[in-house]
Amino acid sequence: MTELMRESIAPLGNGAWHGRDRSALKHKPMLGVMIAMLGVLLQGCTAGKSPSQGETSLANAAKDVTIPLEAGKMNNPLPETDEVISQGREVFLGSCAQCHGADARGDADLGRSMDPPAMDLSSGHVQHWSDAELFWIVQNGVRLTGMPAWKSSISENDTWKLARFIHKLPHPNADAAAAPASTPVPAQTQAATSTQDKYTLKIPNGLAFSEFRGYESWPVIAISHNGGAIAAILGNPVMINAYKAGIPGNGKPFPDGAKMAKVHWTAKVDASEPGAPTVPGNQHDVDLMVKDSRRFADSGGWGYGVFEYDAASGNFRLGNLGDKPPQGNDAKCGFACHTAVRTKDYVFTAYGQR
Repeated sequence: MTELMRESIAPLGNGAWHGRDRSALKHKPMLGVMIAMLGVLLQGCTAGKSPSQGETSLANAAKDVTIPLEAGKMNNPLPETDEVISQGREVFLGSCAQCHGADARGDADLGRSMDPPAMDLSSGHVQHWSDAELFWIVQNGVRLTGMPAWKSSISENDTWKLARFIHKLPHPNADAAAAPASTPVPAQTQAATSTQDKYTLKIPNGLAFSEFRGYESWPVIAISHNGGAIAAILGNPVMINAYKAGIPGNGKPFPDGAKMAKVHWTAKVDASEPGAPTVPGNQHDVDLMVKDSRRFADSGGWGYGVFEYDAASGNFRLGNLGDKPPQGNDAKCGFACHTAVRTKDYVFTAYGQR
């Protein structure tokens, strides 16, 4: 307790914080309250029980006191563009979704099992933090919670991208505000939406869904389970034959005409089956890739597209920045992420042995 109090107080009296005195003083009145609360609440904090409402409030208040002192007045050096936000999404899915869930709302099994549980990143409490404060949290972690320090795993540049992405998450009540639950949908409308021809959808200056007609029956390349989503990665005959010929392991690129479809479902645990396996729930989206070295010369020869699925209506639509997580959608929407596997001709998925 003495150590915790010393660490909480020390920055306020440190002469090295010249440029941050205003931020420090802003939170100084809270310090006495915090110390008193810590003495009472920490006695009852254990890893074996869920936190009380008071403990949760204390944890939130402690973060509000500490973060501004460390973050100072840093500004996010990266622009708020679709590309940066899309790259931030990839960082999130690769490092954060396991605890916070694919939609960032803290609903992953691992996140819910923590004491305190992983935070809903779309909540007002998180959204009121600045990019600099989010940067500090990701880099340094938060004591007395399950939030680790990522500074050795996530670069500063990627952390700034992640902050941009988090601030583009839609508000938890956005869906309810847009469509009140009390308004019934006429039966005729339900029937009409369920007969949508998804192949009429097209990304402006990008892919058309119709280019992937029949993907549902393509062979499976592999499957994946990332965070709260399960995916089956499918390939057309050109793609499958390329894999069988040793591409990309032999150093050759995939030929033009190669296509991939990645079908995502929300993951769920089926307790009725032996072992309670994790299985696909509702479909979430379909991600598409096609190799056309002339048409997409400025994105490694590949074109990309994301089509979100609404299970309630049975409709697909173009991905957009209002999605959970946000998705910038154009022919190059996945290029920034796939540059990490440039030496594999921009393809992450290895052909599964069978």
